[in-house]
Amino acid sequence: MPEGAVGTKTTLAVSDPPWKRLVEDLSAKGHRSPHLDRLMDRMPKGGGYRALELELVQEMASALGRASEKVDHALLALEVLGLAVDQAEPATRAARVAAFNAQREVALKALWELKVHREALGMRHHHALAQFYPVPPRRT
Repeated sequence: MPEGAVGTKTTLAVSDPPWKRLVEDLSAKGHRSPHLDRLMDRMPKGGGYRALELELVQEMASALGRASEKVDHALLALEVLGLAVDQAEPATRAARVAAFNAQREVALKALWELKVHREALGMRHHHALAQFYPVPPRRT
């Protein structure tokens, strides 16, 4: 806010762009401008912003689902490698343990990415993730 200005900070909803009131006022006064025309084209018509909001929420949910699928895939591969370690002969055990531990790092990274994605969407509590996506300890 400029020095000496008085006012309060307001939060705008997705359906209320900051230029909406100006566009409404100028168009009501009959103002003509290519800039105004372009902004008027972006004004909500029949729920245009609501439809955009819905599309954005659907995409966020879809992306979050893909992030959780990535964790499930990494943990499933880790589970299979864990079984391979359990069934390994002494000659192949070290290589299988190394593969398991490498995949464990992949799973941990995927879980971290899911947490970051959740935080970006405003979800701050991740305690249930450890229960839902348990990552087994390193093998030796």
